[in-house]
Amino acid sequence: MSTSILNQTRQELLGFFGLDETITQASGTRLTTASGRQLIDFAAQFGAVPFGYQPASIISAAKQFLDSEQPTFVQPLVNPIAETLAQRLIELAPGDMTRATLTTSGAETVEAAIKLVRAATNRTLILGTDSGFHGKTQGAVGVTGDPQYREPFHVDASDFAHVPYGDLPALAAKLETRQIAAFFVETVQGEAGMRTPPAQYLLKAQELCRQYGTLFVVDEIQTGLGRTGSLFSATAEGLSPDVLLLAKALGGGLVPIGACLYGERAWNRDFDRFHSSTFGINGFSAAIATAVLDQLTADNGRMLTAVADLGAYLRNALERLVERYPNVFRGVDGRGLMQGLSLRNWPGDRLYTFSLASSLGALVPIVCGYLKARHGVHCLPALNAGNVLRIQPSLIVTRAEIDILIEGLTTAAELIDHGRQHRLILEANDFPPQAPGFRPSMPPPAPATSKRRGRCLGRFAFLLHPTSEDGVNGDSILAPLELAEEEKDFMQKWLRRFTEWAKPNLEAGVTYHARKVFNADGDYVEGWLIGSLLQPKDFMRLSLAKRKKLLQNYVNAASELNIDFLGLGAYTSVISNAGVDIVNDAFHTTTGNSLTAMVGVEGLTSACLERGKPLAKRQTGVIGAYGSVGRLASLRLGKLCERLVLLGNAANRNAMQQLSWVAGEIYRNALLSLQAQEPSGIAKPLSALVPNREQIEQLLSLGEDEEGLTKLFQAIEALAAEANRPPPLTIASELESWLPRLEAILSATSNGSAFIDPSSLHPSAVICDCAQPPDIQRHTVTQRPDIRVVEGGLVNLPDSGYRFGHQNLDDMPDGVTYSCLAETIVLTMTGKRRDYSIGKRPPLADAEEVLRHALALGFKPAGAQRIKRAG
Repeated sequence: MSTSILNQTRQELLGFFGLDETITQASGTRLTTASGRQLIDFAAQFGAVPFGYQPASIISAAKQFLDSEQPTFVQPLVNPIAETLAQRLIELAPGDMTRATLTTSGAETVEAAIKLVRAATNRTLILGTDSGFHGKTQGAVGVTGDPQYREPFHVDASDFAHVPYGDLPALAAKLETRQIAAFFVETVQGEAGMRTPPAQYLLKAQELCRQYGTLFVVDEIQTGLGRTGSLFSATAEGLSPDVLLLAKALGGGLVPIGACLYGERAWNRDFDRFHSSTFGINGFSAAIATAVLDQLTADNGRMLTAVADLGAYLRNALERLVERYPNVFRGVDGRGLMQGLSLRNWPGDRLYTFSLASSLGALVPIVCGYLKARHGVHCLPALNAGNVLRIQPSLIVTRAEIDILIEGLTTAAELIDHGRQHRLILEANDFPPQAPGFRPSMPPPAPATSKRRGRCLGRFAFLLHPTSEDGVNGDSILAPLELAEEEKDFMQKWLRRFTEWAKPNLEAGVTYHARKVFNADGDYVEGWLIGSLLQPKDFMRLSLAKRKKLLQNYVNAASELNIDFLGLGAYTSVISNAGVDIVNDAFHTTTGNSLTAMVGVEGLTSACLERGKPLAKRQTGVIGAYGSVGRLASLRLGKLCERLVLLGNAANRNAMQQLSWVAGEIYRNALLSLQAQEPSGIAKPLSALVPNREQIEQLLSLGEDEEGLTKLFQAIEALAAEANRPPPLTIASELESWLPRLEAILSATSNGSAFIDPSSLHPSAVICDCAQPPDIQRHTVTQRPDIRVVEGGLVNLPDSGYRFGHQNLDDMPDGVTYSCLAETIVLTMTGKRRDYSIGKRPPLADAEEVLRHALALGFKPAGAQRIKRAG
């Protein structure tokens, strides 16, 4: 990869997608790289190279100017060539243009227009469109819709507003306030994916602006000067704008120049008095721009006619491609030689990351890298439409060159259509193509479309992320790609780099579409896995603001799917305050902590029975007992165990206080069971400390808020000390001292690493690890064969062969999934219409209810079996 001191980040990004090249020569439509390779240019500097590189007529005009001794800079005196250019533009432009301001770029043209319209109307508010793009300088990013161009730079956009492109009622609602100075709009939205407006939208928008005293500003920085097959796109639309913005093609691919054209209605003397640009009135650039106009208008606009014909040829070829590969391409939009080919999101059947690439804006750059490497075609994505390939060649492109592009897109579509997206990445990085006709022996799993004809019971989404690097690029994850060893090594490195590239943007998107997940009765739900590439350590390092942004990106992705339930997996629950920060009116939410806790307890109970000593008779501990899962598991274990130790993190200053609340809840539940004369678990030894009904009622009267629970725990501690008996419950933070004494352990922390040392465990201990990533070290079973380790929080699905794609979350066995996902599915299947498992203290009754529903629908705890991942 070449190095650059101009923009290192950009260069790294280009290298990542195989697009990094040093261009040493350019002529016509061809770029020559440092290695001597030629590329056909289908980007044309975003439309700024209208006649190709080194166009004879433009070079001739430049030489003539340099030989003429005419002035380049003579401000504030009159520059005759600049005046001539201004007059020529006014004569050619649509509308009643009478004045011009020359600039050095499109962004500066927008800046000048903002000042112009505010001065003319004495209004400050500027209106743009949500998907519009008008540049990256301070004022231009205000008009630009996407906030990502403002937020890193703390740009104040309070004097700017935006409406959806094509939405006339929304536009009218803004304009009728009579506070809007001007409405800025593109005739074709380039960076939004070559997006064309609905019929009559622009004309009616112009009428609304006139009605409410708002200036109508048409941005033709990309569309102007031949790009769409006419000199001005506004003319083809029948528009008469108050202000017209030009740049890019005006410089002929040789110089930077822009122009803001306007009529008397938009002019104000203050603008002339206080606005100027040192390099704007530039004789050399004006001479080039005049030559551009000459070439476009020569022979009654013959070149414009040719562009229209080439645009039609390109559009027809692209539409045939879309028709031939409907699973690959979504559609095509644009005008003339400004076309956008939209690709469908890649499925995650083989690899979740391929689907996620679609949401993170990587899909089209991957295709561009392949086209460059295999077909010698240089293309780029649309800036704000990640899945749109921009096709914006010079106006002199030939049909033969268009055919080469279409051939490259066809071979790319073949690979994508057969689930071989990874070949695009490999071949963009100089790996040889596979033999023609190759078909994988391991096709992606077919969607679950069983012959059963049950009802669809609802729709869900589940938030997830990898719990380790292996979850993204491990050997088992890459197995279905059928890679040679060298290819596998490269793909693992590429995926690692992709992960690091994606993390800072905090993006989230669909990684897998589960079309039908069945219950035991044959009915089903439809669902989507929504992921990011952040791992647990990344989640815990996020600031509060970044946590909020990540969660919002997750929720935005879910909101587009019309779901009934949203489930939170792994650390999405941790950073959302156990779901509290995500709850909304659009859909119901669950953390999945209820079923996770209940299944963990079931798994621990079963494993203890298998080992010949029931849970009730074991000294049992819960690590992470004040977390949401740990608390619910502790409450459940309080009904089963007669001796229970609640363990917290010594590094948490509030650990003992929080543990006392949980202990108070357990004691309260035990007292209620004594009151009902149905003692079990902790209630049995507690009955010796609280032998009569009056004492029970007195203790219950302390209340069930945090203060009351603390007092209850302290009161029973005092009774135990007075009776010289060990209390049924112990709270502690000294993990090292307790591990050797515990015969059964349930661990449910968000530590993010394996902190439990197997060498310190009690002989023949049983441990259920509900954490992801695991709390106990992977090789526990090998190191301590006397220890029984089960992975908690796992559920057998009713369909024993079902997988969520090949990857199946984190390489789960067939028919096995995480209980937090199972809870989401169960709640969707049962048609629940409220939130579950939210907050730090969800009701135990809810958790037990979810478990009952799960069992009735055919879901079964998988904790009793030894999962190969555990230990």
